Amino acid sequence: MKKMLILVLALVMAFAALPAFAQDKADWAFYGQVRMWTAWESVDEDTPNQLSNSGFFPVATTSAKAITYGTQREGDDEFAYLLQGNSRIGANVKWGNIGGRFEYGSTPNLRLLYGTWNFGSGTLLLGQDYGPYFYLVSGLCGPGGQECNGIGFGSIYSGRNPQIKLIFGGLQFAIVKPGQVASYGPSAGLIDALDNGTPLNPQDPIASANKPGDVDFTLPKLEASYTFNMGPGQFFIGGVYNTYTEVYNIANSEVENDVDGWALGAGTKLAFGPFYANATFQYGSNPNNSGSGPATLYPSVQVYIPGEDVSDDASYLAAQLILGFKLTDSMVFEGGVIWQKGEWENVEQQTWTYYIGMGWSPAKNFTIVPEFGIVDFNKLETGVGDLDFGKLMWLGIKWQINF
Repeated sequence: MKKMLILVLALVMAFAALPAFAQDKADWAFYGQVRMWTAWESVDEDTPNQLSNSGFFPVATTSAKAITYGTQREGDDEFAYLLQGNSRIGANVKWGNIGGRFEYGSTPNLRLLYGTWNFGSGTLLLGQDYGPYFYLVSGLCGPGGQECNGIGFGSIYSGRNPQIKLIFGGLQFAIVKPGQVASYGPSAGLIDALDNGTPLNPQDPIASANKPGDVDFTLPKLEASYTFNMGPGQFFIGGVYNTYTEVYNIANSEVENDVDGWALGAGTKLAFGPFYANATFQYGSNPNNSGSGPATLYPSVQVYIPGEDVSDDASYLAAQLILGFKLTDSMVFEGGVIWQKGEWENVEQQTWTYYIGMGWSPAKNFTIVPEFGIVDFNKLETGVGDLDFGKLMWLGIKWQINF
């Protein structure tokens, strides 16, 4: 009887402890997004293939490519029908003051994977996440059905990278895995043009320089930002800095080239009843080298010519102005103007992007976004002659279902 009594008491205590054990398990909230891009896209005959090719710029890409027939250049029209690479599946996890998240894209690629510890006065984040230099204000999708937030068109964005980040409310600071972007050097034709005034080749004004034999990183990338609310709006200030050394083998000798890239940015989101106005401004040096790009213009990285020991930094300016009107809870109209400018030595390019779109949700978690846009690549000014780069246009629809 005594043994039986002990067994019964043990069972009672075990069942009593079950709710506590159940509460001590992590809560998983899974989610997914499917995004499709269907659009007519077109480029002028003047548009170099590099400007619409993902091998040169990782965004603003289209399957439309200008074609050369002998000495005659022709524009191109294409129909895009894409599962966007930023379609995703993931989960948010919560377990007391410990949390986490993972997210995979449809490429497939790892988008997010991090854990967090809320220690009371702040949060420590370890893993792959968006950096602190991150403030998106635009709903721009085209061309190519990219992130639908204007990345590559002057957006304040530093990518998703491994990092150790501290978060104190709106203040963020992170040490981030450093990145390296191959420096783009002038093609032989452009060097000749700059030196001797010879004719320019519009299809190859800038080509990739010789690849370094080694890249040395001595510091992590540094990012910081502060986001706060005041009056009718939200405001952001932030910066990013990245540095590394390229090591070349030139004439059997080791030659080093130091690359520094940085950017400072500010932004705001203002609301006035059903109307809103968003804006950002950036200034920096070698934005694609800093990881604050990708800037979709030629003078966006440090130019280094191996063998000539010439290293020129690119200066960068960008501004966005986005205006919107929320007609109903399920229908929003938005349009924007975006400007970028890059310059190194006496070479300069400015680009202008214009778009107008409508976001419509006919059902919960289902969104349709018709959009029309133009990227005016303008021209490359070299001091010895200008190269017209034409325009890229699109008329498309982004389809998205969240589940």
